[in-house]
Amino acid sequence: MYILVVDDDRFANTLVQFVLSKEGYEVETADNPRGAMQMIQKREPDLLILDVTMPYINGFEFSAKLRAEGYEIPLIFMTAQDTIEAKLQGFNIGADDYICKPYNHQELVARVQAVLRRIKKNSKVGNQSIRGGQIELFPAELKVVIGSRAPITLTPTEMHVLRTLMNSSGQVVNRDQLLAEVWNDNENNSNIVDVYIRRLRIKLELDADRPQYIVSVRGLGYKFIVK
Repeated sequence: MYILVVDDDRFANTLVQFVLSKEGYEVETADNPRGAMQMIQKREPDLLILDVTMPYINGFEFSAKLRAEGYEIPLIFMTAQDTIEAKLQGFNIGADDYICKPYNHQELVARVQAVLRRIKKNSKVGNQSIRGGQIELFPAELKVVIGSRAPITLTPTEMHVLRTLMNSSGQVVNRDQLLAEVWNDNENNSNIVDVYIRRLRIKLELDADRPQYIVSVRGLGYKFIVK
């Protein structure tokens, strides 16, 4: 697995490279987003580890730029910004995980392994679609079709969340179940679940504030409703 680390702190880059290289990963570094973009254009990494606070363009903006240009690279933010607002912003952009500095080396390795396991699991998804009323999910293609609407593109994590809900259609799925199924219990804050539910609603629902397909069951979790 090829990992690209982007941080304007060269010592931090070298340290992450050392820690992950010991685990057998191929790791390269860039100390600014411009250099990182040039490297990505030549070879797309399996995982991007990205600092937030960098000159000229911050990590959030760089991630959004990558998404806008069609790159769906699995992403971990690793930053000293440890507020809940920063974490939610990162997850809303599409991060697969968010690690706060200073970090424990073993935790870094464990979180990287968890994200890569999830990627591998998603890559093995079969071609068989899942249908629930008007919604048809094509997991291998990361696409959703709702009636006559144009196909909707999902990220791998969005697909996994939706697939979990659709496989339990009509039943309540609580946050712990989603954390276990999608994040392998690696994320102990259920806010990440709420963030991805919100993202799916924005993409799937005609009115994200009045969902018809993914509904909340107060105090319990979420339920996929067949329409």
